[in-house]
Amino acid sequence: MYTTIFDELFDLSQEMNRLFDKAGKTDSKWPNTNIYESKDEYILVSKVPGLAKEDIEVTLKDNSLNIRGERKKDSPEKTKLLLEERPAGKFERNILLNEKIDSENIKAETSNGLLIIKLPKSPEVKPRKIEIK
Repeated sequence: MYTTIFDELFDLSQEMNRLFDKAGKTDSKWPNTNIYESKDEYILVSKVPGLAKEDIEVTLKDNSLNIRGERKKDSPEKTKLLLEERPAGKFERNILLNEKIDSENIKAETSNGLLIIKLPKSPEVKPRKIEIK
């Protein structure tokens, strides 16, 4: 099969559209989060450097965990910003969980720039052994 100049122009056009579609956007979700599962609970670990616990709100509704907050700009006085890689502003992250959670026993803490949330599974969804009589 042969190509023409029009094929190359079309490919270039597609590539330019892809670049401009992504301009100003990031593919990553913030806060970056790892989710772990054990037999008894889910554990979420989110990176929240520079945020105090008062800047973060965690809620659970049904099986959806919501993490929201705000990182405030922290520019020193009488300075000009030359490079900005730490986003400032409000953020929100929703995570849908597969199983019911024991909402009365959820624990959340911040430590060394990490938000750690322990979500125990509801006793009704835990597997249980059935005795055969």
